[in-house]
Amino acid sequence: MKTESLIEARWAELMQEASPAAKQLLVALCEGHAHEFATAFYTAMLQDPDAQGFLSGEGMVERLSETMRRWIDDILMNWEPSALPQLMDAQRRLGAIHARIGIPLELVMRGMRLLKQTIINALLGNAINTDHLEAVKMAIERIDMALEIAAHQYYASSEAEARKDEAYRNYAASANMSVERERQRAALFSWENELLHALVVSSGEKALTPISQSGFGLWLRHKANSIFPADGEFLEIVEATERIDRDLALLQSPDAPRASQEEVKRVIDLVSKETRRIREIIETLFERQINLESGRDSLTHLLSRRFESTVLAREIEISRNTGKPFAALLLDVDHFKSVNDTYGHEAGDHVLQHVAGVFIENVRSGDFVFRHGGEEFLIICVELTAQEALSVANKVRAAIQAEPIAISDTTKLSVTVSIGVAGYDGHPDYQRLVARADRALYEAKNGGRNKCVLAA
Repeated sequence: MKTESLIEARWAELMQEASPAAKQLLVALCEGHAHEFATAFYTAMLQDPDAQGFLSGEGMVERLSETMRRWIDDILMNWEPSALPQLMDAQRRLGAIHARIGIPLELVMRGMRLLKQTIINALLGNAINTDHLEAVKMAIERIDMALEIAAHQYYASSEAEARKDEAYRNYAASANMSVERERQRAALFSWENELLHALVVSSGEKALTPISQSGFGLWLRHKANSIFPADGEFLEIVEATERIDRDLALLQSPDAPRASQEEVKRVIDLVSKETRRIREIIETLFERQINLESGRDSLTHLLSRRFESTVLAREIEISRNTGKPFAALLLDVDHFKSVNDTYGHEAGDHVLQHVAGVFIENVRSGDFVFRHGGEEFLIICVELTAQEALSVANKVRAAIQAEPIAISDTTKLSVTVSIGVAGYDGHPDYQRLVARADRALYEAKNGGRNKCVLAA
């Protein structure tokens, strides 16, 4: 609240400093142009593709323009010191509302910039004198202070909403995933059976329930995106359900002729193909989530990448508070693509599981080992200098090289790793540490692989 106290004090000073002439100019400006300013502001904002989604509702611009007009009046016409607490509260409410409905703050700031330009043009368009310049200064400073208060509340409200969202996601993810998986398997199976009955037994006379309106579809739309990341495979499920519903809609269209046996068979084949793919992906997502419940990567059982930021931020805080060093090792399995291409993905998975086990055996219990992604791994060596971490890296590299991996009863594969090492250098951004380790890893790979390189 210290920031707001400073703004409030400055706002009070402006109320005392402003000359009667400057105040009168701003009052006259608002009385003559406030509605025009508000309408022009939202008309211009509608030209911005980023803003259209928030402003394109029926009657939205008219309602918001009236709200903006009142806001302009409050900021530029109200010079009564006793009204300052109410003005401050109004800006806080404005920030909270923008956060609640999700309007990006940069759009609000862009709008304020347009508004200030319009006010400057109106005040200085015909005559430029001391009073007009003072009025411009007062208008801009009051708008900027109002925006600061709103932005302060915006961030506070956004953080609160983010905490609530995270709490809900944690709650959703804490449900028994094995039970939920069985429930959704049953829901999808039930919908598919009902559809096939309607198509075959009822000869298409019974209404076909879209998959989006089934129990499974409602769960997918309203709950699944709180459990699974809404990208990649999850979106593939959504697209599969949309394809199913499009074909069912065509089959039931009033304008369509009665479906032939061939058309019904085509739809049945499509549904069978799509639901089979949905089941495969759902199995993968649930299996992954079950492992994530314990923070583990599903293949290697190492810590998953999602926790890297938390661990690194915590280690930076510990280092800053205690002065103790730590370091990051970024490791890459050399020529891993050729392993997959030559021996298959199952062999590749076995290689990743093996090297993960070697990592665990060669670091201390207080260190952190993550599957960073693909064939990359990240090790956080706590309370070690960069040079000490480099020794750990060479130990790990030698251990991997010394132990060929049995990928079948008759085949053993020699594998090596390249490692980039970076010691924490005091920079508060953990991504900088990982980026330095990544550059060192790149140098190790370019230098012939099966090497450890210490970042500069």
